[in-house]
Amino acid sequence: MHHHVVKSHTGPIDTSQLKALILDLDGTLYRQTPLRWRMLWCVLRTHVGHPVRGLSTLRVLRAYRRAQEALRASPLAHRDLAEIQLQLACQWTGLGPALARSCIARWMEQEPLIFLPRVRYQGVEDFLQVATARGWRLGVFSDYPATAKLRAMDLLRFFDVIVSAQDPEVRRFKPSPRGLEVTLERLRVEKHQAVYIADRPDIDATAATAAGIPCVIIGRRNTVDPRGWVEISSYKALQAAICGE
Repeated sequence: MHHHVVKSHTGPIDTSQLKALILDLDGTLYRQTPLRWRMLWCVLRTHVGHPVRGLSTLRVLRAYRRAQEALRASPLAHRDLAEIQLQLACQWTGLGPALARSCIARWMEQEPLIFLPRVRYQGVEDFLQVATARGWRLGVFSDYPATAKLRAMDLLRFFDVIVSAQDPEVRRFKPSPRGLEVTLERLRVEKHQAVYIADRPDIDATAATAAGIPCVIIGRRNTVDPRGWVEISSYKALQAAICGE
């Protein structure tokens, strides 16, 4: 049997050692930019008769994302990460928590689900099928809860373990390595037996490096970045690189 190798900063990713794949979700399993444009259009269309309410909705969504980036800088565990993120968004926009919570639930958690199948990355299902057939355990680690999104993309069946930053054992956003460490524990594999597949070098590759896990950044040119991760253009290319198929 031939073992296929991708060079990475923690040594080669060798299928003779590989037992598990951990995937990010947003921007990794689906294309995030077209989804955000669709959601912007939906918010504006929904509030066409109430422009002030529409602008308030957009402001709180932007503030909620900004709060996530601010919380990334904190290495401390937060008892209720989502609630603190919400409080920051309310503080910055002046909106009450009930209205802000309802905007975020609708426009970041519920409404996107119908569009996710249309923006799912090409080749991702084939890749997961091949990985499963190889006997590799599959996990997701994402900053946000992933189950509903995976179900909407018809990918939930592939994953053995699903972890988010909000889980009580984690309570930290990436680039903290804590979520990846918890995912490894739940997959019951060692760090050298896994690969993290994600889309943001500054956040995801940094978290993987801190956890000691080789990292593949998807959706870029095929190269080994000198800063220490592998860049792969597509799931078809990734499948060829680590599965030889």
